[in-house]
Amino acid sequence: MKHKDEAFEKFKSFKALIENESDHKIKCLRSDRGGEFTSNEFFDFCEEHGIRREFSTARTPQQNGVVERMNRTVQQMARAMLDESGTPTTFWGEAAYVAVVILNKNNVQVNSTQTPHELWYGETPLVKHFKIFGSKFYIKNTDEQLGKLEPKAYEGILPTAKLISVTIKDLEELLMALMLWLMKKDTSLGK
Repeated sequence: MKHKDEAFEKFKSFKALIENESDHKIKCLRSDRGGEFTSNEFFDFCEEHGIRREFSTARTPQQNGVVERMNRTVQQMARAMLDESGTPTTFWGEAAYVAVVILNKNNVQVNSTQTPHELWYGETPLVKHFKIFGSKFYIKNTDEQLGKLEPKAYEGILPTAKLISVTIKDLEELLMALMLWLMKKDTSLGK
């Protein structure tokens, strides 16, 4: 979300996705008293779909303890991965994503025998593809005019939990797409 006023539309999309994938209905929505959650439109939608609303007291994140603890856990895991791997902090989003993937595939609740992945998908999660965050990986140089002493691969950092196969052609296509996007963004800013 780029703006808080998108919360209602995002919630409607999330509700449709969750209820379609899980065959369960959302029964309760707990949130703070932020303006994005207290609009009449939001209230009417929840009432229409039988969703009970619970609000925490203003400026008391302690009342939302489970979420606050999980946010802190994800943040600490991301910080540890970035620090241990020596990866630049610009990869904080990827580190947080990897932390959430790891938490979803591990048992994080006391007295529970199933992981969040098992509860959602009904199958044991596979983790054999996991690699160490920030590991070095090599990008194969597929240049046909490669000289005898030129490197056959370039070193990179793997900012994900999965190993990916990348060639120079893939990187060239990615860079071209990025340059086109930047040029488009630059021209739209000049208007």
